[in-house]
Amino acid sequence: MEKWDLLDADGNPTGKTIVRGEPLRAGMYHLVEHIWIVDSKGRLLIQQRNPTLRLMPGMWAANSGSAQAGEDSESAARRELFEELSIRTAPGELVYGGRMRRRNSFTDLWILYRDIDISSLRLQQEEVAQAKWVTTEELIGMLEDRSFHHYGTAYFQFVFRAIERGRRTLYITDLDGTLLQNDQSLSDHTVETVNRLISRGMMISAATARGTIGVQLVHLDRIHFRLPIIMLGGVLTYDLYRRRILHSCDLSSGTVSAVLAAFRAEGRHPQLYRRRGNEVHIFYTELTPEEEKFIHRTDKEGHTFDRYYHRVPYLKNTPAIFFSCQGPRAAQEKLAARLEGIPGIRVVLYADTYHEDNWFVEICRDDADKGHAARRLCHRVGADRMVAFGDNHNDIPLFREADVAICVANGSAEAKAVADRVIPANTEEGVTEYLHAIYNRKL
Repeated sequence: MEKWDLLDADGNPTGKTIVRGEPLRAGMYHLVEHIWIVDSKGRLLIQQRNPTLRLMPGMWAANSGSAQAGEDSESAARRELFEELSIRTAPGELVYGGRMRRRNSFTDLWILYRDIDISSLRLQQEEVAQAKWVTTEELIGMLEDRSFHHYGTAYFQFVFRAIERGRRTLYITDLDGTLLQNDQSLSDHTVETVNRLISRGMMISAATARGTIGVQLVHLDRIHFRLPIIMLGGVLTYDLYRRRILHSCDLSSGTVSAVLAAFRAEGRHPQLYRRRGNEVHIFYTELTPEEEKFIHRTDKEGHTFDRYYHRVPYLKNTPAIFFSCQGPRAAQEKLAARLEGIPGIRVVLYADTYHEDNWFVEICRDDADKGHAARRLCHRVGADRMVAFGDNHNDIPLFREADVAICVANGSAEAKAVADRVIPANTEEGVTEYLHAIYNRKL
């Protein structure tokens, strides 16, 4: 015979008990535990109730149960998980999400962050028919078609906010083709929304192939990043607010010498990037017409960046951080193939987002990609989970490092194949709307 402790309207024990099944009169409450299990991709583990149960037969529902007389909230939650799903937890492993007062009960919310193989579960057959992982979007669909029990809008807002509070998630987005519009601008809506979310505590950063000049051209400082951003595809970690380089992946003089020899063998002329304090300066001997246009760009106010570019008679074999070269695809593929044989470097070949048959070859240290840089950033800011947004080949290392990888609809087939999900295109402000929805717990 199962007994429950009776609580008063403030949730305090009255010292009285009731036998399960007896009616609860007005002003009488008991304690209920709801346990939400969340994996590293943000999916939720839900259960279908046995069709023979008197209450909500056959419905999909939260993992839940009532605390027995004399049992504290955490112990009850741990017991329910083990009895119904055979999931063992250590004291303190469940994260407390808060308490809600409902019609005749107080519901304590507990969260378990764990990746679980469904096939390893032993279900309590008289209570649970089956269990499965669902995304938040799928859960919303189940609420709409009434296959999942609707505990009320306030309840789900409470749950989703608690899940997000219980972990430190870093949201990190690519710029070109992802956060930026096709004219390389930040929309006013994106600036306003992202700044509001940052001010409310969301951990948001950027990872871009652009360098210090490139982010100035798009006025990225309109977004008030509190966290460092990643530039040059992972070569630099940069404090945009203070304009300080926090970390750089430097190429040795020997590696620089080998790379320059490969360029000479192909009759090509790279742009070579070096640090000067907290600035990046670019050195070159010759430029293609497209590169000539590139270095003489101006921002909307007419500012130029000529002081960062230096034409020199030859490129020195001294340490550097990055090489870049533009040209038609065929020539770039041939150059990239020669460079691939040099140890200690990473060669990236990708299409220009804005110009037809103009391809970039970029060379950096072999551990200097968006994925490595994002993992370093997570460690720096104390994040324990990463959600990444991108659209192109150079975002794939970032996707592979992320807990959840999200590609915009205009992204490449290769990037979509690696992503966990696809959201609306950059022109539809897919990233901004996704972040807004996450904060407001609509996803």
